[in-house]
Amino acid sequence: MIAEFDKLLNIAKEAALVGANILKDSDSSLKETQYNGLHDVQLKADEVAEKNIVSYLSSETDIDIISEEMWKASPNKVFKDSSDLLWVVDPLDGSYNFLYNIPFYCISIALWQGRESPILGVIYNFYTNELFSGIVGKGSWFNNIKIRTTDTKDIGKAILCTGFPVNIDYSTENLTKYIYKIRDWGKIRLFGSAGLSLAYVASGRVDAYQEEDIMFWDVAAGISLVRAAGGMVDFMFSDERDLKMKVVATNNHLRIEDKIGEGKLGSQT
Repeated sequence: MIAEFDKLLNIAKEAALVGANILKDSDSSLKETQYNGLHDVQLKADEVAEKNIVSYLSSETDIDIISEEMWKASPNKVFKDSSDLLWVVDPLDGSYNFLYNIPFYCISIALWQGRESPILGVIYNFYTNELFSGIVGKGSWFNNIKIRTTDTKDIGKAILCTGFPVNIDYSTENLTKYIYKIRDWGKIRLFGSAGLSLAYVASGRVDAYQEEDIMFWDVAAGISLVRAAGGMVDFMFSDERDLKMKVVATNNHLRIEDKIGEGKLGSQT
């Protein structure tokens, strides 16, 4: 089975390169913008890259695919069988960063079995040419070099990556709750890309990641990478129909008080 996953990992890598070739184009139309809600944006780049990535994956495998645009078109199609293999694609994670030329964005492609079992993931920052990949049970790599999570045990010396849910308002009440949750960490980083934040946990650049109301495709590949790199991930689908998730990922040494709680899925290394 691992040999088959090796083949599928290579297919995911190639699909990421296909998407990157589109997004590296200097065509200004890629940054045509549609604002969705209070703090979210969708670019033409998302749509064009997704189309090409999905086309490549479909040509190479007969595995079902879920991505943002496909989910919007057929939300009830997802997870029709808990044992089904499923490609999970985010063609551009960090759209605001991409729009404003902040070089912290990526293509994210994962393979899961149903809702509970991440199998492999690929995260590619095509601006810096940093390719993170991993297979759960085998390992994670950064540009083909084996990576592991950190050994940090003291939360007061640890770095946490996090973010604000896109649908939250920045009221005093919400900001106070947010600060209360992160107050004990040594350092806090908000990079604007859930995928790369999780890749940084997997590669030992930071110690943990925590976020609520994040979409499945934003974190699916990163969850796979952290698990494959020896880390621990708790996650739960907080809204099954919308595929929103709560995710806590650590290096397997830190113990975060704000765990997922009752009904959590996949809380394992």
